[in-house]
Parts: sequence; C-alpha cells; structure tokens
Amino acid sequence: MIGPTLTFRTLFARVLTIVIAVVAACAVVFFVLDGGWRELARSGPVTLFVVAAVWALFWNPLVEVSDGGVTIVNVLRTVHIPWPTVASVDSQWALRVRTHDGGNYSSWAVPASSGMAARTRRPERAGGRDDAAARGAADDSRTRISGASADAVALAIGQRLTALTEAGHLTGSRSTVGEVRPTVTWNGQILAVLGVLAALGVLGLTFG
Repeated sequence: MIGPTLTFRTLFARVLTIVIAVVAACAVVFFVLDGGWRELARSGPVTLFVVAAVWALFWNPLVEVSDGGVTIVNVLRTVHIPWPTVASVDSQWALRVRTHDGGNYSSWAVPASSGMAARTRRPERAGGRDDAAARGAADDSRTRISGASADAVALAIGQRLTALTEAGHLTGSRSTVGEVRPTVTWNGQILAVLGVLAALGVLGLTFG
C-alpha cells in the first residue's frame, strides 16, 4: 500500500447538508405538534425529498484518491479511473481528469480555487514544495475527509501517481491501457429514492 484513501468534498457541502437536515428535523416535529400525523403524512415526504436532494447534490459527490485509481462521484454518475489510464489533470474551472483514450471526467464536488491562477499540469510532473506537502499528507495512514479545491485534489492525484510509478506498480502498465478503461455507472439507487420521495410528496400535497 502506497498511501491512504483520500476523500475530498468541500466544507460548504458538508455544512449545508447538516444545516438542511437539522431544519428538516425541526420541521417534522412542528408538523406533528401542529397538525398531527395527518400533517406529517402530507408534508413529511416533501421535507424528506428536500433533504435527500441536498444530500445528493452536495454531500454525496466527492473525489476519492486511492492506490486503485481516482473515483469521481457526481450527482448522476460515478466514474472510476484506474491509474494506468490517467493522462493529465486540469484544475482551471473544476477538477477534470483526462485519460489516454481521450476521455474527460469532471468533478461536481471539487470547484476551482477562487483567486488562484488556473493551470493545467501533467500529474507525473508535479513537484516542489507542494509535492513535499502532499507526500506528508500521504504518510497519514487514516482515511481523510477533506475540504478541498480542484488545485489541492489535482496535487494529491499527481503525488499518488508519482509514488505508484516510483514504486514500480505501474511498470509495464502503459501497454495495457487499451484493456484497462474507466468505468462509469449511474447512481441508480439515489435517483430511485429521489423519484419515490418526489412521487410521495406530490401525492401527499394533492390528496392530503
């Protein structure tokens, strides 16, 4: 194992989701006290839908950097990008990983840093003092949940790719790029839950 699994999402996303969840819990209590279980049945699904939607839009999206590759969880889809397929990382507007087969995968969860100069870097060229800082972060054996910008995550990706290459884990893997490809899956369970809650909300408001 070269380094820990690093998980990145913004502090804003976490705080917003927690605040909405607390407000929703208070609203549920108010529904029960004010209108009883009938009001809860009428308005509860709408409240749950709002919480689920905020969670799906802000908390669930993330970027995970591990020894197995880069995983980008967006609102609708999740993509896993194995290290042999990673060609470059762009942090100009948001984190975007380019692959050797021409694919481009952007992250909803990690925006560009405000006020920082946009730049495009090849991960294997990361270096300097920032590289040393990322190396120190990788020494932590615990999984991290970090507030992050696209620049910070791009640096983490570059450092992990460099470490894996120097350790010899990617030696000869370039010849298998055609066989190893990113995998993209729909977030079906999340979409199904949102659909059910939306339908229940409409029914509750219509017939409640």
